Amino acid sequence: MSNDVATPMEFWYRIPYSKRKKYYNWALNLVLSIGLALILFPIYWMVATSLMPPEGLFSLPNPLVPTDVTLETYRSVLETDVLLWYRNTIVLAAGVVGLTTVAATLGGYGLARLDIPLKKTFARVILFGYMFPPILLSIPMFIFWRQIGIINSLPGVIVAQTATTLPFSLWLMWQFFQTVPYSYEESARVIGCSRFQAFYEIALPLAKPGMIAVAIFSFAIAWGAYTIPTVLLTSNSKWVLTLGLYSFTQQESVLWGQIMAASTLLVLPTFFFVYYLQKYILRGFRATRI
Repeated sequence: MSNDVATPMEFWYRIPYSKRKKYYNWALNLVLSIGLALILFPIYWMVATSLMPPEGLFSLPNPLVPTDVTLETYRSVLETDVLLWYRNTIVLAAGVVGLTTVAATLGGYGLARLDIPLKKTFARVILFGYMFPPILLSIPMFIFWRQIGIINSLPGVIVAQTATTLPFSLWLMWQFFQTVPYSYEESARVIGCSRFQAFYEIALPLAKPGMIAVAIFSFAIAWGAYTIPTVLLTSNSKWVLTLGLYSFTQQESVLWGQIMAASTLLVLPTFFFVYYLQKYILRGFRATRI
């Protein structure tokens, strides 16, 4: 007697293609929705915890949705030096974004356009430098920064943090400028433009998506920087917000509500900044190749 029982794969391929595609899309959307929920839940819990009253943080069972919403933790956080730390964080992020974007744009253009021996090897060696964790660089930086007198200063931290974001940014801009046709600049040179004019008026506008991708990348790294500021900043007045979170820990207790409120203030700008400019990140990364 022949076996007429279909295997799961045979049964699947007996379904019409239009229905199979619909089922596949449903399953894919379900998996992506579950993954997105798992990613966003810690952020939701951080915000929800910051809105709970202190006595409700450790109540059992702890509700997923706060029943008593209060802004008391935010008020107590704003009574500290958090606005000063916020200003320092903005200064640090703006300085790193500016230095990284300018240096990476000029360096990437030079690597893409100038005939430099072994430039591909040089660019890949620079990218290799990005693989070193900041903790390995922070101690040598502290020794050198102290010798030149820029320890415990925001400019010193800006330069140090730029050193950690520049390798990948330079490699990204080198890759991006290779997608900009050089014939456009040659045509501009034919009609009398200098090399700088061709760069400024032709190549630079076309490389704007790559520059924005570099700016977003360096902003995200600088905004959440912790290791290098911890080593180089010794005064509370020079702290950034990531270091200021430590002030909400006491000898015998941890002020979880205040920590979550300050963390929410720290995360939200990065979230909105990256959300509204994410298309430029994708365009910049799509232009890269090893």
